[in-house]
Amino acid sequence: MIVEKWSASLKCKVYYVRLRDETGHRKLYPEKHTSKTVALQYQRRLAGEIEERKMFPDRFPKRIKLADFVRDEYLKKHALQKRPKTYREYVSITGKLVRSFGDIYLDEITRYKVESYQSQRLQEVSVYMVNREVTVLKGMCTKAIDWGFLFKNPVKGVKLGKEKARPRFLTEEEQGSLIDACGRCGKAHYLKDMVILDLHTGLRKDELLHVKREDVVADRKKLKVEDGKGGKRRYVPLNDTARAVLDRLLSRKGSEYLFHDNKGKPFKDIKKSFIPAVERAGLKDVVFKDLRRTFATMCALRGVKPKTLQNWLGHESITTTMKYYVISPEDHEQEEIKRLDGMTGGVPIGGITAKKEGADGPEQEKHD
Repeated sequence: MIVEKWSASLKCKVYYVRLRDETGHRKLYPEKHTSKTVALQYQRRLAGEIEERKMFPDRFPKRIKLADFVRDEYLKKHALQKRPKTYREYVSITGKLVRSFGDIYLDEITRYKVESYQSQRLQEVSVYMVNREVTVLKGMCTKAIDWGFLFKNPVKGVKLGKEKARPRFLTEEEQGSLIDACGRCGKAHYLKDMVILDLHTGLRKDELLHVKREDVVADRKKLKVEDGKGGKRRYVPLNDTARAVLDRLLSRKGSEYLFHDNKGKPFKDIKKSFIPAVERAGLKDVVFKDLRRTFATMCALRGVKPKTLQNWLGHESITTTMKYYVISPEDHEQEEIKRLDGMTGGVPIGGITAKKEGADGPEQEKHD
């Protein structure tokens, strides 16, 4: 049957189709039409599809609403196998998807609906967050195909938004101001050491919060990241500054974690202490991840090879390292170009020393 309703947003009548599906339950299909003729055509097509589902069930995937698939299948059989932090991210993202697609059957999700969702969400949150949601939805549909709930992926071909690299890192002066401000945190006595260590190792925040005593290896020359992104292990070398911080932390007892609360448990987050420290330092537009970006940029400016830096940061792709974590602002570009002055100012090049101007006139070229 055709259900007629008034649409306040469209300011006109719209028509829905209500039919009994192949299980015998009455269902109001969500597609609304401004034309009754089109709605009737849609009704005839649906009725034919329902009859075909009854006669040839093997031709169609098992029907399930997205909300039920997320709750009963995806989170339990796929996401639960991930790390606790990753699982929490899946729960958060799938919750947002359920709010938009929850009452829709998986096989009713179309590319048009996905791109409409993408367009709407871009008005509400960042491109990065929308890309994460669309990526999770795509992965969810891939699993649905593997498990017999879909025959094709409606998200296939949907283009992700272009993410802009965040051009923020801390200069040496800003680093000093931040470290000084962290040292003036009353209850957050751990923050100063945490910031210094991150500036000299480039760990992700979650990796830093979960560093254990046993992760300091090889006579305190390396730091083991046991469960990095993707569950991969890597080793980060330690300079003298980082070792000095770790010596202080290792001298304290009470927990297997280097940074922990009064109960010996790792901190879940440090926003409440870090944000006020940034404000005390007089800095603007600084988030904790900028410390990792600062580490990468400083390494690049001091000649660390891109491949080595990629390994230290734990990136799958070197493109990620160079595009999102290495910044080359104008002030550092000017410092770098000054190095070329040596080509004509007395620095040996190919065994030849350029002429120097002295009090008695130019010196003769000297050869080895």
